[in-house]
This record gives sequence, structure tokens and C-alpha cells, in this order.
Amino acid sequence: MPGFTVLIVDDSRSVRTIMKNALGTLPRGIQIIEAGDGESAVQLYKQHLADLVFMDITMPGLNGIGALGAIKAFDPNAYVVMLTAESSLDTVVKAKDLKADGFIAKPFESARLTKLVIERMAQEPKPIHVLVADDARSIRSIVRRSLNSLPHVFRIREAEDGAQAAAMIEARPADLVFLDIHMPNQTGMEALIRIRKRSPETHITMLTSDASATAVSEAKALGANDYILKPFSADQLAAIVDRFVAARG
Repeated sequence: MPGFTVLIVDDSRSVRTIMKNALGTLPRGIQIIEAGDGESAVQLYKQHLADLVFMDITMPGLNGIGALGAIKAFDPNAYVVMLTAESSLDTVVKAKDLKADGFIAKPFESARLTKLVIERMAQEPKPIHVLVADDARSIRSIVRRSLNSLPHVFRIREAEDGAQAAAMIEARPADLVFLDIHMPNQTGMEALIRIRKRSPETHITMLTSDASATAVSEAKALGANDYILKPFSADQLAAIVDRFVAARG
């Protein structure tokens, strides 16, 4: 299952190490990833959908304000806490305008960091992590809109080919994967093998226009849980979510 992921962003390696050591005192199950600049932070966020981001403001290249804006534009539900030694009112106002979720002044106490992580981990309801993999953006959008209409909290990532989908799951598993069969770079079947190896508990649904018994049986043999023919309905997606939620308890 996805677990809990924290992204630490600071151009100072020593600051990142201090923060990692502080968070290392927390219970197991927390994945810590780090970036030394804003651009890397945005890319890592898109790949992992971190549950909590600690973001330095003053960095070379894309600074923390720019990275905050890019992350919030990609995922309005991202939870980003700004780290800074600055006391500039203008900087704070800009971060608040971009919907920063909190501020921690440097130098900070380790207890403040761990308290934030514990509080964030305890929040309910727990989100359902989803990966939608299809080379057609329109299909990915349909799945995203259909899921967001349901009474659950979803964290949704998207991949446009099989290799990207497998790499995303290898970086951070998902609860649900909707996987197109015919994609470039790696087919859905090839990605299915990699995903199932990395994440045995993930519920994987194949999306395809191929209704042949051979394709269905091959997907099932490789570990697919469900199989939906295109064009599919929102009700079919909802039924899969309902089965997953019922099984999760």
C-alpha cells in the first residue's frame, strides 16, 4: 500500500540531513524523498504525490515560491509547509496567496517537524491512491472526472505509457491502477508484470477495446483484478472503487 511520503526540499544538504534524522525517529512506514532545488521538487512531487512537503523558500533557480505555485497548480490538495529564515512580509503574503499550508522559521526544532508529520498522518479520511495509465489524455481525463465525482478522497497520478506507469508504481505504490493494454514504450501487459511484482496488493483494472478471451485470460494470469472494455461508463469505475473499499474495510 502507498504508505506516507514526505518530500524535503532545501538547497542545503545539511538541512535536509537534519530533517531526515528528525523524521527518522517516527514509526516505520514513512518514505522520505528529497530535492535540492525547486524544479526537482516539482518533478518528484508529480511522481510521488507526497503527503507532506517541507519547502525552503530561498533556493537557486526555481525558488520555493515558484515550486509551491507549480505544485499547487498540479495538485490543489497538495500540503506544503514553507521553511525559511526570511521574515519578509512580501514573501509570506506571496506564499499565502499560493495557498501554502504552513510556515516554519529557521532554525527550527525537530519536535515541530515530527508534530506536523504525526498530525498529517492522523487526518481522516484516508485518501485512495490511484494511477491512471493510458496514452490517450481524453481517457485519463474521463477516469479522473468520474472518480472525483464519487464520495471518496482520491490522490490521482497519470501516466501516458507503460514504462512510465511501472516506474511510478516502483517509486510509490497505489491502491488502484487503471491500466490501458495498448500503449507505447511498454504495453499494459508488460507494465502489469512490473507493477504486480512491486505491489502485490494493488487492485489493477485493465482498460481496453480488446474483448477477446485470450486477452482477458492473459491479463488475469498476469495478476489483473478487473477488466473493463472501452468505451466504459462512470458506473463501471464506481463499481470497482466500491469493491476495493469493501475489501479494504
